[in-house]
Amino acid sequence: MILKMQRFIMQSLLEFSTPDVTKLIGTSARMYSTVVPASAKRFYKNVGVEKVSDNKFLILLDKHIAKTPAKQDLCLPNRSLALAVAAEWEWQKTSKPQLHSMPLTSLAASAIDVPRERDKMVEHTLKYIHTDSSCCRYERGPIRRRQDAVFDPILSAVQLDLGWKLDTSDAIMGPHQPEETVEKVRSWLEGLDPWRLEAVQQLTATCKSLVLAAALVKGIISPEEAMSASRIEEEAQAEEWGKVEAGHDLDEADISTRIYAPSIFIRLLERG
Repeated sequence: MILKMQRFIMQSLLEFSTPDVTKLIGTSARMYSTVVPASAKRFYKNVGVEKVSDNKFLILLDKHIAKTPAKQDLCLPNRSLALAVAAEWEWQKTSKPQLHSMPLTSLAASAIDVPRERDKMVEHTLKYIHTDSSCCRYERGPIRRRQDAVFDPILSAVQLDLGWKLDTSDAIMGPHQPEETVEKVRSWLEGLDPWRLEAVQQLTATCKSLVLAAALVKGIISPEEAMSASRIEEEAQAEEWGKVEAGHDLDEADISTRIYAPSIFIRLLERG
């Protein structure tokens, strides 16, 4: 259900240049809220958003400020993202919030709590550039042809937009990227604010590709295209051998949520 909600919000954000975010969140809540027993009561009645300043919006549960796992105030940088996070709390119907259905809240909390030092986050994410799924190719064959068709246009667009000239290789160790390119990637990561860095980190880890993460942030590809690109090998194997029931489907749903959530997160950051 959370995946359907994410796709609805993302599609609406893509289709309309200035959608009414309040109406959008309200509509998705009505369409996709989970039906639960009346006895399952949550510990708060009302969810609200309080503006502290132009770039500080608190999430309120009744009159109390919602907290992150590190007990910091759940404070968002703009109204659009605050409304989306508040909506996740509003959708909760049980006494204990279901964290798997609150991906935007989880991203926000991670960005606020900063579990690791920023430079370590940058270096950890940067490591993916040498094993990036867009650059590590199969030897000649059906999967290689599919990789070339999907990844080559994305690499060209990223080079044009960000100046990243990335090498590809079918060697078992993968390509070793030019130092000049690595420094450009590092500079781009260092230029991201904590919110976008957290989203990029999740996208990179999920797609096993910093290139796909950057392409999503820059609007070069859609979440659907990122999902498809990140699963080229899995889909090829499934076509040949068939899908494992309750295996491939669950894996696909998990990856889709982990791609859609940060994509929506970034789009809402841009809405203000």
